[in-house]
Amino acid sequence: TQIIPAYNEVVVPAVDFLRAGADPEDAKNGSPDAQPGLGDLTLPPKGDGVNTNLAFMISQFPDEWCFLAKRLHAEGLIATRESQDLYRSFMEGSLNREAINQIRLWACLRTQSVAKTVIGALQYGRALASLPKIREHYAQYPDKRIPEDHVEVILAHQTYG
Repeated sequence: TQIIPAYNEVVVPAVDFLRAGADPEDAKNGSPDAQPGLGDLTLPPKGDGVNTNLAFMISQFPDEWCFLAKRLHAEGLIATRESQDLYRSFMEGSLNREAINQIRLWACLRTQSVAKTVIGALQYGRALASLPKIREHYAQYPDKRIPEDHVEVILAHQTYG
């Protein structure tokens, strides 16, 4: 059994978050009540003040971004397979909803997100099924399915206040 705790965490990054980060103001910590003071809690920066958050992720995974552009083009979701055009269209807001969702999913799998953790936990059953000893054992019981016998995932969302 795997228990994945989540509290006030991003599951899939929002479009606004992916487009933010390039403004110099985005690099500053913010006050949650818009009244900064000594000892006040601060909100984390929205970006580095130079690149958008999506551009930063692309800079870390450029080949994977190119593969995404090619895949979306092959699926007919975008007009061109050029990765620069995909980024530009996303920033301009000229993509269809499915292409935008694919970009958001791509981004969540490249950050420390709850979605990445859950997807990884769900892959555990497939990893077990690939082990030779497990396969040998279950070859004797063809009516049983391996992951269901060994894997349970619980997402425990905690809400306080």
